[in-house]
Amino acid sequence: MSTKLYDISNWCRQGIELEGYPYIVEIDIVLSVGSVVKIGNKYYAAGVLSHVENSAGVREIKLNLKPDDKDYENNVTCPYCGYKDADSWELSDGEDEHECGRCGATMSYERIVTVEYNSSPKRPPEIVKARWINK
Repeated sequence: MSTKLYDISNWCRQGIELEGYPYIVEIDIVLSVGSVVKIGNKYYAAGVLSHVENSAGVREIKLNLKPDDKDYENNVTCPYCGYKDADSWELSDGEDEHECGRCGATMSYERIVTVEYNSSPKRPPEIVKARWINK
C-alpha cells in the first residue's frame, strides 16, 4: 500500500482537504500520526491522515540525530527536531521522560523552578532640602 504526501505547513490557513495542499510525493508505506519519514535528505513528520484517500499531511522538520541538551528553555524542547511543547506546564514536577508531540522521539526532562520577584512603587523616599554653603 502507498501514501500520497501533501505539505501541510499552512494547515491553519487552507482548510482540511489534503488534496488542496502542495503535493510532495507518493511513498511505498502507510504512515501513522507522529511518524517521521525520510525522503532523500529531508525529514517529514505526519500530522494528518486520510486512510480513505491513502494520503497524509506532513510538515518538513529539521532532524538532528546527534543532538545536544536543550537547557533552560521556557518549554520542554525536543533535542531532535526542536519542537517546543506549549503544554509543558502539564508535565509532572521533577525529572521524567516525555515523547515529542511532533517527531515521537523520547527525551528526558527536568523541571527547574526559579523564584522571581516583581516590585511596584508605593511611596517615594522622603527628601530633605539643603543648600550649598559658600566657602
